[in-house]
Amino acid sequence: MFYRSLKRAIFICSFFAVFSTTQVMAEVKIAVVDVEKILATSKAAESIRKQVENKRETFLKQVKTKEDKLRDEQKEMQSELEKLPKEERTKENLIKKNQEYEKARIAVINDLDTQKKKLDKAYTEAMNKLTGTIFSVCQEIANERSIDLVITRQNIIVGSMSLDITKDVLDRMNKQLPNLALDVK
Repeated sequence: MFYRSLKRAIFICSFFAVFSTTQVMAEVKIAVVDVEKILATSKAAESIRKQVENKRETFLKQVKTKEDKLRDEQKEMQSELEKLPKEERTKENLIKKNQEYEKARIAVINDLDTQKKKLDKAYTEAMNKLTGTIFSVCQEIANERSIDLVITRQNIIVGSMSLDITKDVLDRMNKQLPNLALDVK
């Protein structure tokens, strides 16, 4: 009899615990934001993409120019070697000329690699700033509307469109940060 009463008491306590938790959950105000859409369509993101594309075009032109210069140097070196008398076309001379060419080629490759890393770093920094702005705009909207939780669209399978604040975030982002300069150092 005592155990039966204990079981009922535990059941009743559990029942109230579940329903009181449900009531608290119902009071939480949630909003959804599509971060990927904002990163794809905001004015600042478009500005970053255009700047990166321009820098890449310039970079590719530099690569082509340097490759052409290296090819010309290689051809010139080959013709110089052919002009040398047979006695001077020794293995040591060939190795020396080849080493000079390789040093120049490696220097060009290192320079291009450095430029690419700088561009990648500038892009990452710009996107981080953009993401930080998205966060701060979401925080502003959450404070204004008394929203308790803002989650990304990517974490939602099904949900009401009335929870979506993406358009509002995008509009504010476009006003606060219409473009973002790519700082390649």
